[in-house]
Amino acid sequence: MLRITDVHAHYDEKAFDKDREDVLTSLHENGVEFIINSGSDVPSSERSVSLAGKHDFIYASVGVFPLSAYDVPDRWIESIRELAGDSKVIAIGEIGLDYHEPDADREKQKEVFRAQLDLASELDMPVVIHDREADEDMLQELSKRPVRGMIHRFFSKAKYGKAFTDNGIYLGIGPAITYPDAGELIETVRAMDPSMMLLETDAPFLPASSRAGMRADSSDIRDVISVIASIKGMSEEEVAETAYRNAMMLFGIKHQEE
Repeated sequence: MLRITDVHAHYDEKAFDKDREDVLTSLHENGVEFIINSGSDVPSSERSVSLAGKHDFIYASVGVFPLSAYDVPDRWIESIRELAGDSKVIAIGEIGLDYHEPDADREKQKEVFRAQLDLASELDMPVVIHDREADEDMLQELSKRPVRGMIHRFFSKAKYGKAFTDNGIYLGIGPAITYPDAGELIETVRAMDPSMMLLETDAPFLPASSRAGMRADSSDIRDVISVIASIKGMSEEEVAETAYRNAMMLFGIKHQEE
């Protein structure tokens, strides 16, 4: 059985309200070793910590992502700092920059992002980064505030994939690689060192192409592994095991090791 890891998911989302526990139990019983549930604002970070507290195989990241940066509550950074003290929290995230919308307030996003990079450095924690159409600014920000971490759901030009990995930032590869428009992502994976690869789904948002239109969950990683194995000339077992070990190293997960 493949040893599956999903380093970025949102099982606290409403899409799972009717069957969350059944889904999580089934996933774990069918080879999902661990899941990192990510916050995107203070309330979802609180939910992620709560969910992680109920399951040994679930961990949490806590943070405010760029599209939630515009209306952060007073003392939001103190709330994230407090949540980060929980024993099941292993990263600050998801945090980052998102320039997809033409009216994006880039300076406000940077302000919130920088505060969380500083927090991660203060707490000596890795970061989970959301980067959408902001690669140049992202590289610049990370050059000023070096951290260890990952770009989640990477789907940008191959040259940026190389730039991030050259700077020690892991790439989260997800179901996007199973779609016909994944040419740049395929080139990124073909060129990258497997030691910088992580696997994720961003569940419930983007399933593998074989389940297009359905709710994503961590089982979609099997399709991701299959594509990566073909690209890299590796066995599926090698891909899964490499990603598992990479995640253990980046996030400091120790008790799962054999």
